[in-house]
Amino acid sequence: MGEYIHPELNRRVEFFGGGYILVEEGRIDYQGKEVLYFLGLAGIEASCCGRGGCAFIKVPGYIRFWKKKINESGQAVSEVERIAAEDSQKEIRKILEEKHPGFKQIEFL
Repeated sequence: MGEYIHPELNRRVEFFGGGYILVEEGRIDYQGKEVLYFLGLAGIEASCCGRGGCAFIKVPGYIRFWKKKINESGQAVSEVERIAAEDSQKEIRKILEEKHPGFKQIEFL
């Protein structure tokens, strides 16, 4: 298990050639456990291949303790367990794709 610092939503994060924002934090039930995930949008504005973008989902893991504290920066911190089992990832991926059909890139952290 590890601590997960909840990012600020709707705040642009710059990266080389573009940026992204996390637009929504969500939780889904899966086999008696609660899964934490975030929806994000990325844009590539300067690249050798042109402009582009994508909609993505980041999955920190199973929630063990929801927002158990606030860190020194004022951000909520939850305790999560990484989802390592490939069969669970596959099933969770399917649930998330059905719930958010425009978000095809799904990464388990």
